[in-house]
Amino acid sequence: MASTTLRIGVTRELNQRAGVRLREIVPDAAVVLLDSDGSWSEDPAELDAFFFSEDLYYLPEAVGAFVELLSSSPPKWMQTASTGVDHSLFAYLLDSGAIVTNSPGVHGSTIAEYVFAYILSHAKRLPQHAANQSARQWTPLESIELAGQTLGIVGYGGIGEACARLGKAFGMRTVATKRRPPSNEHLDQYFSPGRLHELLAASDYVVLCCPLTDETINLINAEALAAMQSHALLINVARGRVVDHDALSHALKSGAIAGAVLDVAPLEPLQPDSPLWDLPNCLITPHDSCHVDASYMRTADFFFANLTHLIAGEPLEWVVTDIELSDPSEGDV
Repeated sequence: MASTTLRIGVTRELNQRAGVRLREIVPDAAVVLLDSDGSWSEDPAELDAFFFSEDLYYLPEAVGAFVELLSSSPPKWMQTASTGVDHSLFAYLLDSGAIVTNSPGVHGSTIAEYVFAYILSHAKRLPQHAANQSARQWTPLESIELAGQTLGIVGYGGIGEACARLGKAFGMRTVATKRRPPSNEHLDQYFSPGRLHELLAASDYVVLCCPLTDETINLINAEALAAMQSHALLINVARGRVVDHDALSHALKSGAIAGAVLDVAPLEPLQPDSPLWDLPNCLITPHDSCHVDASYMRTADFFFANLTHLIAGEPLEWVVTDIELSDPSEGDV
């Protein structure tokens, strides 16, 4: 395909960060910019390519403008900045005949660092130390040594493997669920998905890294939470609907588990009336565990690699062929 025929849609932020590289790859292409307020630099109809870059996940007006475009003139190909493609707009694109490609494994190391920031904070009681300092109290605290603790990983893809790698560096025992047995030096034990409750019962820290499918909606329900140890910490970096929030709220209030860290919500942003906001043993972050510059640029590398293939008339990589959705109103992107 001649580069002069290409019409490429990107956000203004992507253009600011990597526009020079984009134009090195396609110097004669028409680049159509999407602003944070949802406005386009020119008519976005008949785009050959669109990059759903990481900044779009935090720009509802811009996402709305893109969704409007889908109803009239969907792009021929869209690259996502995520591994997960369970949002309804991706399914809509596939149904329209467009090509959708994702970015597998791109956030593994970044999200694993987020997970261990909260594991260490919990184990070393950093919030209580900070509170004691604020109160000018010299109060020694008993903490937890991670060596010998069990890290349970629900869903062993790129993020799960990155978490296991860090867990082994701390001397932890690592266990995980996966549909097919993995062969991996960082994992001590594998459980089939049907043995989830065994993994939960054995784990001091549980990290959710699984995709959102019909099988994983409300996977962590009241029964699953009851299977966990009372001192266990639950960390969700998967999708919000993997956890039953009503059941989680009850478990946190009753002390059935020690705490939870949530980087995702069933509908984002998390609703203001959610009782989880007020629970001292529930820590909430705005789906930004992967929001670092290095991660952003790695996702751009996926887009640029496929753009090079497109120009050369070669098959695109990381093509998504099927999306399993349970609810077209799903709020997570």
